[in-house]
Amino acid sequence: MAAKEIVIASLNTHKVYEIRECLKLLAPSLQVLSLFDFPKFLPNDFKHESFEENAKAKALYAAQVLQKPCIADDSGIVIPAFGKVGASLTRRYDSAASPVAETKKLLQEMQAFKDLERQAYLECSLALATPQKLILHTTQRVEGIITEEEKGKITFEFDTVFMKHDYSKTLGELPESVRLRISHRRKALEKLIPSLERLALRS
Repeated sequence: MAAKEIVIASLNTHKVYEIRECLKLLAPSLQVLSLFDFPKFLPNDFKHESFEENAKAKALYAAQVLQKPCIADDSGIVIPAFGKVGASLTRRYDSAASPVAETKKLLQEMQAFKDLERQAYLECSLALATPQKLILHTTQRVEGIITEEEKGKITFEFDTVFMKHDYSKTLGELPESVRLRISHRRKALEKLIPSLERLALRS
């Protein structure tokens, strides 16, 4: 019996790699594809207010176009101290700038921030959809602080300045195996595994 296919609805090479590596451990029976396997696919640039709504829209759109089960991610960093009283206490960084430029921009804007003001979290919303319907979605966080200077190697925005609670190194300083184990995407994928396994049993 052939392995059940699941498509990672992303063209971000780093996200695809991270999700694929996590699924090798969490759902080894699945054959994992990505949008790179479908060069004629035209992504829709969804601009909803929340990570959750973007993830759900991307997963369902890709599943309906490709006629295959798809998972989609939308994620980012949230800095509560950027909020204002009576307004949202989150701020999402999302632009066309490079990860290096975005990280330097963040450090500059937080120069005067001290102690609890430097609290932050990485948030990931993942959605699973078939061509017929949205099956499941989840949002997970990894909490930590923004350091005052960069350390380590950058892959995603803020890797070199985000330090998870209970760790003494930034994400950029940690070995890849540790980053994969503690990532917000890994936490979100773990919540989807029962549904992914049910899909695999139907193949």
